[in-house]
Amino acid sequence: MSVRLKIENSREGLVATISQRDDAGKVIGRPSVSLVGSKEEAKQQAKRLARSLGLKLYGIVDKTGVRDEPQPWLVPGIGNSV
Repeated sequence: MSVRLKIENSREGLVATISQRDDAGKVIGRPSVSLVGSKEEAKQQAKRLARSLGLKLYGIVDKTGVRDEPQPWLVPGIGNSV
């Protein structure tokens, strides 16, 4: 299982679509779609879901046209908590 975050621009702002996927890459259940204030907020939502499922990574697809890194990439979902 994996978690994928897709970030897109819309007239209303940034739209984050978070979906759970099976090992074949097919969507499980209904994706969560929401307006977010920033990419960081969207990443935090995906990170929370990944942690709740016991996953260490989640995928990001950034369709906003701003690419800081090659897309898609995997981001750690679980860090060391102190």
